Amino acid sequence: MANAKDETRQLATFLSQLKYEQLPQEVVDIAKASILNIIGCAIGSSDASPRRKAIAALLPDKSVETPSAPGAATIWGRPERTDVETATFLNGIAATAGDYDDTLLRTVIHPSCTAITAVLPWAEVHHLSGKELILGFVAAFETQAAVANAISPSHYDNGWHITGSTGSFSATGGIAKLLQLTPDQFAAALGHASSMASGTRAVFGTDTKTLHVGLHGRNGIVAGKLAQHNFGSCPAPIEAWARLVSTTVDTGCIGELARGGPWQILTTAFKPYPCGVVIHPLIDACLEVFRSFSINGEVKATEGPRGLDDLAEIQVTANPQLVRLCNVRHPRTGLETIFSLYHGCAVALVYGRATPAEFSDDVAANDPLVHSIRDRVSVQTDPKLRDDEAYLTFTSSSKANSPQATRTVYIKHATGSLGNPMTKVQLEEKFLNQTEKYLGREKVRKVIETCWKLDSMEDVCELVRLLAT
Repeated sequence: MANAKDETRQLATFLSQLKYEQLPQEVVDIAKASILNIIGCAIGSSDASPRRKAIAALLPDKSVETPSAPGAATIWGRPERTDVETATFLNGIAATAGDYDDTLLRTVIHPSCTAITAVLPWAEVHHLSGKELILGFVAAFETQAAVANAISPSHYDNGWHITGSTGSFSATGGIAKLLQLTPDQFAAALGHASSMASGTRAVFGTDTKTLHVGLHGRNGIVAGKLAQHNFGSCPAPIEAWARLVSTTVDTGCIGELARGGPWQILTTAFKPYPCGVVIHPLIDACLEVFRSFSINGEVKATEGPRGLDDLAEIQVTANPQLVRLCNVRHPRTGLETIFSLYHGCAVALVYGRATPAEFSDDVAANDPLVHSIRDRVSVQTDPKLRDDEAYLTFTSSSKANSPQATRTVYIKHATGSLGNPMTKVQLEEKFLNQTEKYLGREKVRKVIETCWKLDSMEDVCELVRLLAT
């Protein structure tokens, strides 16, 4: 039996006994926004290279396309249906492929991807209500946040991909809640998750990185089902795992919510740009400069110091995390652009926007002006700056009859951060821009309306049937 210091048991007991009615309204509201956001990210990456390869590998049998297959789950943004574990895996790959999700800046985890791609397919095949879905999602989210907080910052600094390594705990927390496991079973499920936890930053910019969400969503289903049949584990498994993978462990974070601590979901920051969150203040600054040398949204190369042709250097000053995570100078693929601060600056200056189209294979490899601007970016770091904060100094080249000119732009809080959050209207626009080509505008509007009324839905299939093409 776990003792009073078993933080895993405290978390498991709290979440096992948590009722929907205990959720503050602001938690419910941010949960619905998070669910809408991640569904949009997944559908927007329906045809992404990692998703296409995984479908080719895992769905060779076309019989899975039969909509009436018993127990089948929807592959969002696609016509196929398959078993719940495979659907979770494929939806997870798509949800993270574009790196357009959300972030908790305290640990830089992206918590909603694994949570919703695990609990929504499960809720679909078991015809659960919207309230049950929200409750399962919140349990998943808070589980992952608790574990991430306990192992930060050294875990990520030492090369682990914290979203991946804590993802199994997320999905397990959500599925355990939907299975209505007892505290003992819930804690055991988290023990199973601790032996499934993995993911390193070495694979950033590759297909492998997308497995971290897909695989751990599926792991959560396995862990929950095993625990439901009393497949046992050890006391305090999260604490034991944490001490192996971190040198800055604070086990008190694990059971903090159970002791009346804050809801971590309320610190969610949604992404306005499809790339590493530490690049966002740079993009904001470059978009501000773009607007100063553009006319009607089109770049006008001029002979003066305000034009791109005259831009000699962009000096970036930002938190060291920027260089640690996003230092690819010349990305070759769309997946690599996600981790390129140089590319983020360049496309914002060249195109005046930073949407998934600008982080594509084509722009990465074939735009000579983007390549040129990347080479004009230099970086210095300042640990006193936050991840959502940066200074950018733009310097024009000096000419015979004109002195060298400089302009410094300071971004105090990047768009999408807690200090400068995205609005409901912006989230809906983001969803529309990603999904309209797959679902059509009318169906997109229905999905948006349905997500906002999730808490009144008797069967989440009402939502999921809108996600298939």
